[in-house]
Amino acid sequence: MRQLKAEIICTGSELLNGKLNLYVPLFHERLSALGFGITREQCPGDGAADIAACMSDALKRADLVLVCGGLGPTFDDQTRQAAARALHRRLTYSKTCEKLLSAAYSLRVLPPNLADQCLLVGGAKAIENRNGSAFGEILREGRKIMILLPGPRSEWEPMFESFLASEIRKAFPGARRVDSVKFKIAGLGEPQAEALLRPVIKKYPEASFTILAGPYTVEFIASAPSGTGLLTKVRAACVRLLKEKLYGFGEDTLASAVGKAFSAAGRTISGAESCTGGLVSELLTDVPGSSLYFLGAAVTYSNFAKMAILGVRGSTIKKYGAVSPQCAAEMARGAAGRFGSDYGFAVTGIAGPDGGTPGKPVGLVHFAVAGRGKTRLFERRFRHSRRQIRACAANFILDELRKVIE
Repeated sequence: MRQLKAEIICTGSELLNGKLNLYVPLFHERLSALGFGITREQCPGDGAADIAACMSDALKRADLVLVCGGLGPTFDDQTRQAAARALHRRLTYSKTCEKLLSAAYSLRVLPPNLADQCLLVGGAKAIENRNGSAFGEILREGRKIMILLPGPRSEWEPMFESFLASEIRKAFPGARRVDSVKFKIAGLGEPQAEALLRPVIKKYPEASFTILAGPYTVEFIASAPSGTGLLTKVRAACVRLLKEKLYGFGEDTLASAVGKAFSAAGRTISGAESCTGGLVSELLTDVPGSSLYFLGAAVTYSNFAKMAILGVRGSTIKKYGAVSPQCAAEMARGAAGRFGSDYGFAVTGIAGPDGGTPGKPVGLVHFAVAGRGKTRLFERRFRHSRRQIRACAANFILDELRKVIE
């Protein structure tokens, strides 16, 4: 069995004018499991001619072409027209789609923009959209398939999980199935993670590996042919090497790892944030059920707030400054006392781009975790943009919180 080729086309002028496209990794996870390797990705603008040209070229090279975007009800949604042009077919009006939209929007007569959503490329198999008005379409061209999907992830992802994956399996029964595992790593940069895991990469050349860097995190993805048992060996070897740097798999986050640890231990936590401005709290509360262990946090950005809300002593700030281990310690203890939690965390630093000094440069962050009679202090220097420094600081303290319990 061979691994088949897939190409991705993400349409939209916004992708050429500054909007970041994050869809390829999402499609990679789904398509690799179905036996496809993504060999190319294209981003044409909103013009039908440009989109059609990309489609025609992709169909010459790939077994599966997945087109995302441009199926909406506005003038710049040209993907249907482009597909009709590329395949030399006509657009046809679907009464079935009309009935579904009429029922979904409680309309006896569809307005023109919704009626346009009922146009399908000739010979297409429609995919119902339960979260929007744009139908997906499956188009066969000889032994190849082109799939049209709406742009929003909230719309195409349910289509993929509930219907599309099984349709692709039926269409390509000879595809070489591939299983993958995603290791979630904290505390290592991309080069350090690669160096640590290099023995596994060398030992199992039949597998494929991808490494992706994030803010104070790394994702390491290993893939291997299904049914060989190879991935089980790779997983065990990576777990042995990563040890405490591994905080989860798949869609696990540092915040969910903290939640598992605190829930299992029956402990509670609260926080005090300065330079992160509530980002740590946002990440913690993204996890369902976090109210069981996360009691709250104070964003104490000013010195006055640190003193008035957390009880940080004015003499501490005067002598050591707000960005100091001494201030972080009092913030963490103050948070635990104010909220009545088992543990309190604190983050205080200089996110930049201004405010740094030779002694306390931009990117310097002090952390503290206080609880059960002990206060742990940490200092790190992060680099790059203000956004990156804040994200790294948030992930760092989450990583230390999970290890406090573990």
